[in-house]
Amino acid sequence: SGSGGDSMESFPIMSGSELKRSPGRLTNQAVANVLAILLALVLMILTALMMASGRACAAEAQPEASGVTVRIKDITRVYGVRGNQLIGYGLVVGLKGTGDSRNAPYTARSIANMLDKFMITVDPAEIKSKNIAAVMVTAVLPPFAKPGDVLDIVASSIGDAKSLLGGTLLLTELAGLDSKVYAVAQGQIVQGADGMTTVGRIPSGATVEGYVPMEMVSPEGYMVLSLINPDYTTATRIADAVCARFGSGSAVAVDGGSVRVTVPESLRQTPTPFAAELGELQVKPDAPARVVINSRTGVVVVGANVRISPAAVSYSGFSVQVGSAADAAAGSTVVLEAGSTIQTLVAALNAVGARPRDIMSIMEALKACGALQAELEVM
Repeated sequence: SGSGGDSMESFPIMSGSELKRSPGRLTNQAVANVLAILLALVLMILTALMMASGRACAAEAQPEASGVTVRIKDITRVYGVRGNQLIGYGLVVGLKGTGDSRNAPYTARSIANMLDKFMITVDPAEIKSKNIAAVMVTAVLPPFAKPGDVLDIVASSIGDAKSLLGGTLLLTELAGLDSKVYAVAQGQIVQGADGMTTVGRIPSGATVEGYVPMEMVSPEGYMVLSLINPDYTTATRIADAVCARFGSGSAVAVDGGSVRVTVPESLRQTPTPFAAELGELQVKPDAPARVVINSRTGVVVVGANVRISPAAVSYSGFSVQVGSAADAAAGSTVVLEAGSTIQTLVAALNAVGARPRDIMSIMEALKACGALQAELEVM
């Protein structure tokens, strides 16, 4: 008790039996808390697994989303924009006894005709020098090449010359199929081609003299994109990408190898900016399932989407079963599920010691029986 209006706080007093039971209550509460936390963690893990599984299923349902995105300019070319082949006949002089012999009479006649231009008359029968060789000169005139540009050229012997290295090509006209001269070539042959001494290269050995106009836009206002690797799906995707950028109806896939694009009227006279923007658009190219085998080197190149139907092949001690429910037996037996990829097959065959020739023979057998769902090309 207290006086003067003072108040006293009261505290609950626990009995001895309650004090004995208190630790037990605290322990049960802690256990309940731990269980609740563990249950929450389990639910979080299950939710994460379900979301990951959903994303995997979506990826399988849309396999085209895993393709590589490239620029349109890397898989197409503008129709009408191309290089032109040039050819000419010339003489290589200055050889150290490795030129044409008298068994190549045209060389002697060419020398006589050349000297005649310098007012020197010589009987071809009197020419016995082996320091000269007759050659054919070839080059490629690239698109948009202008007079003054330089080209690399190749000179190839057409006689019995032993070597062209160290010789000098005299001034030679290079013409197209229309017989017009588009470049002139001259210079020293400084290197051979692929180790062949009768074929020589002259870097920057020709100078462009004529211009070939390129028609990028048709009179109707169209620009046609030609696919380097024709494919219907790729052509359709290119047309869709162009329409998404320049408006509906601005492009249409004519066939698997070409896409017709409408050029804005204001850019038809100067279509270069339009072609540049067009080429930077991104698409995902597609390609047919294909397997390419090099029989000489044993290299096997497998394209995407190659699948194998149920089949059984036995070859030279190797057994391949596709679509079999049995387990793989000991030894060289390969068991795969139906629809397996060719990459899985190759990996499995390599694992059991198959040689490249064995793999090629098994693939050819699968293709012959219709189980290899792809084009098979043997080089």
